[in-house]
Amino acid sequence: MTYNFKNALLNIKQHKIYSVSVVATLSIVLAALITVLTLAYIMLIKPLPYPEQARLVKAEYAQIDSTGSLNTRAFNYPALIDLYKNHNVFEQVALVYYAQQRLDDVAGLPIVNTSFVTPQWFDLFAIKLHLGRGFSQTEKLDSFNPVAVISYQTWINDFAAKEDIIGQKLGVGGKQFKIIGVAAANFKAPALIKTGQETAIWLPWDYNLTSEEAKPFWWNRYSNSHFVAKLPSNINRVQASKKLSQYVDNVWQQHITTEAFFAGWHIQLELNPLQNVILKETPKNIYWLILAVLGLVIIACVNISNVFIVRTAARKHTLALSAAVGATRFILFKQFWLEIVLLIGSASFIGLTLSAVILAELSHLAQAILPRASELSVNMASVLIAVLSCLILSTLFAYLCTRIINYRELIGGLKSAGKGKTVQVSKRVWQSLVAFQVAITCTLLFINLLIFNVNNANIKEAFTLPIKQLTSVEINLANYLSANREKANQVLNQAANEIALLPEVAQISRSSSPINDNLITWSLIEVTHNRQVLPFGKAVDEHYFSVLKQPILQGRSFTAEDVKSDANVIVINDVLAKQLSSDGNALGMRLSFDITSGRENDLTIIGIVKAMPISGKALKEPKAFLTRQGYRSFIVELKNNQQLKKQTLNTLLQKIDAGISVHKLESLNSQRDTALFRQYVVSATTIMLIVATIVLTSIGLLSIIRYSVQLRRAEIGIHLCVGAKPLALFLLVFKQNGSAIVTGIIFSIALLLALQQPLQLIADGVPQIMQLGMLFITLLFVISLGALACYLPLSAQLKRPAIYGVQGAQQ
Repeated sequence: MTYNFKNALLNIKQHKIYSVSVVATLSIVLAALITVLTLAYIMLIKPLPYPEQARLVKAEYAQIDSTGSLNTRAFNYPALIDLYKNHNVFEQVALVYYAQQRLDDVAGLPIVNTSFVTPQWFDLFAIKLHLGRGFSQTEKLDSFNPVAVISYQTWINDFAAKEDIIGQKLGVGGKQFKIIGVAAANFKAPALIKTGQETAIWLPWDYNLTSEEAKPFWWNRYSNSHFVAKLPSNINRVQASKKLSQYVDNVWQQHITTEAFFAGWHIQLELNPLQNVILKETPKNIYWLILAVLGLVIIACVNISNVFIVRTAARKHTLALSAAVGATRFILFKQFWLEIVLLIGSASFIGLTLSAVILAELSHLAQAILPRASELSVNMASVLIAVLSCLILSTLFAYLCTRIINYRELIGGLKSAGKGKTVQVSKRVWQSLVAFQVAITCTLLFINLLIFNVNNANIKEAFTLPIKQLTSVEINLANYLSANREKANQVLNQAANEIALLPEVAQISRSSSPINDNLITWSLIEVTHNRQVLPFGKAVDEHYFSVLKQPILQGRSFTAEDVKSDANVIVINDVLAKQLSSDGNALGMRLSFDITSGRENDLTIIGIVKAMPISGKALKEPKAFLTRQGYRSFIVELKNNQQLKKQTLNTLLQKIDAGISVHKLESLNSQRDTALFRQYVVSATTIMLIVATIVLTSIGLLSIIRYSVQLRRAEIGIHLCVGAKPLALFLLVFKQNGSAIVTGIIFSIALLLALQQPLQLIADGVPQIMQLGMLFITLLFVISLGALACYLPLSAQLKRPAIYGVQGAQQ
């Protein structure tokens, strides 16, 4: 064994180009494989870092309208509290309300993520404390105990890691809370509504920001309130959902009997595993990544197979000598395996190191798009993947090298001193290698081109929105203002008027940015024909369409008088107009939230605007706009080359009222880039995969076809001697390899047809003619690549005297 090991090392040292090419190629490919499979392990297999996580669920209050369609998934406040108190199914339940609030006593008035929770939240997620305690029965529902637990990061960043922090007061949104605990540094709060979401401060549920005015209403919907529970071990999700759906629907029906709008509606309580809630659509993307990387691994393996085949052919005398002295095929296999495992083991180690770097960067950069990104690092699963990859690939390559050997010819080759003998690869083997590589290449290139095309189109479309000079401003309100809507409205109106007077400001709209809108559907009735339409609804003021440069196609926009009087008028986009009227002329039509409320409450359509390409949202979404001012959001249009600073705004706002400050100041350009971040990552990933596929395929086809040309160099030399033209020789070589290329193309088309259904989901409206065009380009490129691979090794022989090929074949 020691001799074989030393001999393997010597062979590797003596053939450095061969060794470096194998290690370099596999290092990169294995780094990608280890990275993606580690990502898949963390996202799809590794349990969440919470006790009995398989039993944790998030309840969704699904409201189904009279047509049987889902209207929204959001609790109303009294239904949420009723379920919390009377569920009689779950082992444990907890409520959470997510918000962003100002730290009143910290320099710069930072805005942080707050979570209003019931005490069970700390038990369900086993929140460990660095200092102090978590919430207990003293903070239960309706106890109104003003205490707070802060995150470790908040303790470090905003409180200078003071050891005496427990018992100190903390001003949040105009209220004072006593700090009773600091969460442990390694605790990761579950991101239920937004990937990368981190809680800075936990406050008791009693202080959540739902207004007292809204708390009694059973018809409102609140997307900030959530219900998490632990299922008993003796009941499954389906059983619990069925039982609770009947209960919550009965309770809801009892409270909306006087609301004709909800006639025929019902409630379903959906219970989703916590892991699914956190991962969202990530698993689908992971599966595509796995397929793409496996394709690259296969192409790389075909390339490396050819290197090993050529290397085996070059060792004919050594192999013949081993066979002559009694080495069996198994002994030869062990010799091959030991040498190959040293090479691939080195590649696996380098790949594991590269993967550690990539995962560390992803953990830092991909917080906003990858759930559990903070957990990304090389772990035991990564090491196991590297070891298994090394063993599997080494065994496969060693088996391949052994199988291509004609054992009897080896001994015959020794007896004849190797005259005219060599270890040759059968025509079937190398043609299979060409066909297999072409099939994988065509499939990968087409899928990645399709994904890139869809993402690039979405990105280009988003950049047609004229938002260069626009900035979004969100205002933070102290609790005393939030509780008094009339006073808050006056203060915000004054703030909008004062901001409009700033020298850098062109105009302002008291409306929210369309890029960050989280709109819900409005259930409206078209009065004349008594038919239901379900557009996404938004409240705006008279400046909204002007600021966004959104064209009015028909009719007019809102006026200041419309906004001031809350006039019963409505503006819709052209998508909704075409739903209402085949010719898109919906002016004058009347819509109603409640057709039984009287015609005086109907909303008359006064204008139709062009649908805007909003980043990350479908262009074909129907939308409706009412004349209601946004509560605390502004869109500010700046003059050319002007900027608006947070400090300037805060100084201005504090003069108006000490209870208001800038919650968030962000350009719409920045919001668009954030919304498109996922598309940017996908586009960059597909480009890298396309480049890697082309490079690996080029190397593979060139080396395989070069070998086939070498086998026929005597034939080519004879043709040259009798005056054959270069074009005729090229066609001779291409014809021999063309059948393998065509076979690979046919296999690829069959594979793409089998994947047609999932591919259409990716295509996302890309016309069939364009898809066929991309397929044609892919096939043409691969055929051209094959032709180039046939020409290059042939051209090298054509540059030498014709007799060289004949003499070289006889040596």
